Amino acid sequence: MNETTGSSEPPIVRHIKFYLFISIELPSVSISIYIFYKFYHSYEIRSRINNHSILALLVVSFIALTTELPITLQYHSSGHVKPEDERFCLFWIWYNYSLKAIDLFLMAWTSIERHILIFHSYLVLTSIGKLKWHYIPLVISFVYVPLFYFLCVTIYPCENNFDYSSHLCRSICFHKITWLSTFDWITNILLPSLIIEFGSITLLIRILIQFKKMKRTIKWRATRKMTLQLISISSLYSIFWISFTLISIIRLFFIPEFLDKMTLYYFHYSPYFVQLLMPCICLFCLPELWTRKNRVVPTQ
Repeated sequence: MNETTGSSEPPIVRHIKFYLFISIELPSVSISIYIFYKFYHSYEIRSRINNHSILALLVVSFIALTTELPITLQYHSSGHVKPEDERFCLFWIWYNYSLKAIDLFLMAWTSIERHILIFHSYLVLTSIGKLKWHYIPLVISFVYVPLFYFLCVTIYPCENNFDYSSHLCRSICFHKITWLSTFDWITNILLPSLIIEFGSITLLIRILIQFKKMKRTIKWRATRKMTLQLISISSLYSIFWISFTLISIIRLFFIPEFLDKMTLYYFHYSPYFVQLLMPCICLFCLPELWTRKNRVVPTQ
C-alpha cells in the first residue's frame, strides 16, 4: 500500500518536488489561516452542520502541511532522513500514514453524510441524531486510524531495516506480513477511496433525478450548494488518490513492476497534492467566507 521511494531517486527529481511543494505550501497555509479566522469570528458559518466535515478536512490538511510536510521537504532538500534514528522513522511513518488515512476516512464519511443531510435530514434534527450520524463518525476517523497504525508500526513484533537515504526510511516491517498489509490497504485506502467515488456519483444522480421537484426552492439552493461542495472536493481526491489506488491494484495483484519508477518517484507523492490544494478548494466551496464586497448575491 504505502510504498516508499528508494535511495536511487535522482537529485533533480527530489529538488523539483521540493520547490514545487514549497511553492504551493506557503499560499495554502495562508489560505487555511484565513479560513480558520473566518470560522472563529462567524458563529453562523461554524454552526452549520454541513461545514463541520469541511472544517475537519481543512484541519487535517493544515496539520499535515505545517508538521509532516516539512519533514518531507527536509528529506528532498538533503536526500537523507534527519535525524537518522529508528525511533524518528517509526514516528514519521506512523504520523504520515495516520494523516493520509484520516483524510481519506473523513472524505469518505463526508460523501455519505451529504446523502443524509439532503435526503434524510430528519436523522440529524435531534441532539441524539447529530451525535449518532454526525459527531461519532468524525470522532471514529480521528481515533481508529492513529490507533491502528500505532499498533502496526510500533507494537507489532517484527524487525525493521530502515534506509535513511529514502523517503519514510524506505519500509516498515508490517508490510511484509501479507494478511496485515492487505487488510491495511483494503480497509484504510481502497475502501474509503471507492466510497468517495460511489458516494459522490450517486449523490449527483439522485440530485439530477430530484431536480425538477426541488428547482427554485430554498431547499434546492441549499442542496445545490452541498452537492457542489462534495463534487469539488471529491474531484480533488479522484485526481490524486484514485489514480494512485488503481496503479497500486495493478502492482499488487497483476504486474508488480508496473510503472515502477513513476510510482516510486511521482505517484507515491500524489496524496500530498490533496492536502496542498485542499485550502483552495475549501475557499471556493464556501463563498460566505469571501469578503462581502466581492460576493455576488444570487438572484431569487
